[in-house]
Amino acid sequence: MVLVIVGVTAAVILPRVRFDNARVISAIRAVDLAIAVAQRDAVSRQHNTLVVFDTVNSQVRVVWDANSNGRADGGEKARITALPEQVRFGRPSAVPSVTNAIDTPGSGILNPLGPQIVMLRSGSADRRLTIYLTTIRSLREMTLTPEVRAVQVLRASGRSSWLTWDGLLWRRGR
Repeated sequence: MVLVIVGVTAAVILPRVRFDNARVISAIRAVDLAIAVAQRDAVSRQHNTLVVFDTVNSQVRVVWDANSNGRADGGEKARITALPEQVRFGRPSAVPSVTNAIDTPGSGILNPLGPQIVMLRSGSADRRLTIYLTTIRSLREMTLTPEVRAVQVLRASGRSSWLTWDGLLWRRGR
């Protein structure tokens, strides 16, 4: 009898549990780590490193730009970090952008797959950029508090930090 009650309770509760928040947190940490590794490699190897946010394939590509031309050429080493299942680059329309955010790739060499930032050998970035991560469900549905996070890369220091949308404001990494 106890097993039947536990089984029925689990059948009712489990479909309502949303794992989306954990997926977005995992994705934001992976993106943040990819940016930090790209910055470290640019400084230690003394050549520029490209970070391409591949919105088509939902992955981050870190390319060691050996000839410092701002493009991923054949033969240049690359590391790919795939986003978790159901997580995409983007921001639901109901969520405002981060204050003072630059949401577009900006000027310079653009990658057809999505926004790109260059981590310079000095440790700084070529520009400031904000990237948003959310779930397919949050992009499709208008929920009260969608699962959405943002990663900001500062130009001067090349450091990244992440923010969480709590329904009213953007707050630093939680």
